[in-house]
Amino acid sequence: MFGLLKVLIITALVGVSNAATVFAQAAVTPSNAQELDPNVCGAAGAGCDPAAVQQWKSVGNRLADLSSADLSQYAYACARHDDWKKVCKTDPVAVLIRLGIEGY
Repeated sequence: MFGLLKVLIITALVGVSNAATVFAQAAVTPSNAQELDPNVCGAAGAGCDPAAVQQWKSVGNRLADLSSADLSQYAYACARHDDWKKVCKTDPVAVLIRLGIEGY
């Protein structure tokens, strides 16, 4: 009697465990998996930045030695503010100062 009860309980637990695994795998869609995979987006997701931001990061890397966080702030600001284009092309530090980032 107790042996049969143990078998039924173990079978039920295994079934619940398998169902939880299936649901967890289904929750990660292919697009989610790409966002999480550093081989797709690169370090910290930098490869998933919009093309304009990636272009400004390239410019910023040529013009100044910025931390990755500051480079990202600079690139996103330049991509959003067309009226800052002249300053973005010549002085990334001035862009960071406009954003309230100091220390350079």
